[in-house]
Amino acid sequence: MLKVSARFLFGIFFLMISPASKSIGQTAADSEVDQGVRRMADAIVRDLHDVGPVSWLKYFSRSGHFFMASNGQLAFANYDSADAFVHTFAKSIRQIDLTWENIRIDSLGPRLAVLAASFNEVLTAATGKQDTSAGYFTGVAEYVDGGWKLRDAHWSIDNTKQ
Repeated sequence: MLKVSARFLFGIFFLMISPASKSIGQTAADSEVDQGVRRMADAIVRDLHDVGPVSWLKYFSRSGHFFMASNGQLAFANYDSADAFVHTFAKSIRQIDLTWENIRIDSLGPRLAVLAASFNEVLTAATGKQDTSAGYFTGVAEYVDGGWKLRDAHWSIDNTKQ
């Protein structure tokens, strides 16, 4: 019969319930990436509410790799096209309320991660009219210039929730 000490069992139990325990295969670097990308996602929500659409530009990578698609269509081929659109769009929007749900972050390395989440968004126009949308967001985040930025993004709008 196998003898197992109480100290050994307590140690295993403690590791299983410890908030500091990591998923199998998750490293400390993965955890740092996860936390950094989550902070970026939270900051996007806060800044969109407080500042408006122009705050998106703070979170788009200025690298030549940036692009954004929506429902399978290329919306912005690069940062410059996003910049031009956002400044025009911001004139007609008073506020954006974005919420993320079920955020998933997959670390691809110390400076690259996939961010995925369900989202709900309420756009309040300058006239006060509100437009809502919901769906799923995926994007690649990269650590550049001392912070996390979206290198690319795709919004899938759920038209059944309109």
